[in-house]
Amino acid sequence: MHPVNWLIVGAYVAYVLVDGVRRARGTKEIEGYFLAGRTLPWWAVGLSVMATQLSAVTMIGTTGQGATDGLRFVQFYFGLPLAMVILGVTIVPFLRGNGVYTAYEYLERRFDARTRTLTAFLFLLSRGMSCGVIIAAPAVVFSALFGWPLVWCVALIGAPTVAYTMLGGIQAVTWADVKQ
Repeated sequence: MHPVNWLIVGAYVAYVLVDGVRRARGTKEIEGYFLAGRTLPWWAVGLSVMATQLSAVTMIGTTGQGATDGLRFVQFYFGLPLAMVILGVTIVPFLRGNGVYTAYEYLERRFDARTRTLTAFLFLLSRGMSCGVIIAAPAVVFSALFGWPLVWCVALIGAPTVAYTMLGGIQAVTWADVKQ
């Protein structure tokens, strides 16, 4: 890459990190960290949800799938915005009306703590594996393109993400997604 491209990438990563630190000021309580104090505008939450659906795996995998099988899978991506709107209009008010933050809290109220624990564990296990792949996929590409060690590429991709997430909570994550 040209040095100007590296400068732009570096400036963007620095901006996201600084913004995460800045947003950490409003996350002193648990509600501020996990719910952004309920201050996020609807459009930012919507963009963040859509950005969450698109990852490096999507960009890398769909191009390969399109080249191999054609573009018939694209219909799935056209339905995602509609599905997110339907969920936002139905599930979010339902959970909020029941005074819970997560579906897992609702499951505990509806069934028991064991059900909540099991479903939360299974979700976290699946997300943990998914996040590993999401970070590994572009790291493999970076490693192949630039000849850098794979471990360094994983750290280069993962460290800034972990940093702004830990520092700024959901507010930093949402605004980083909006920027993307």
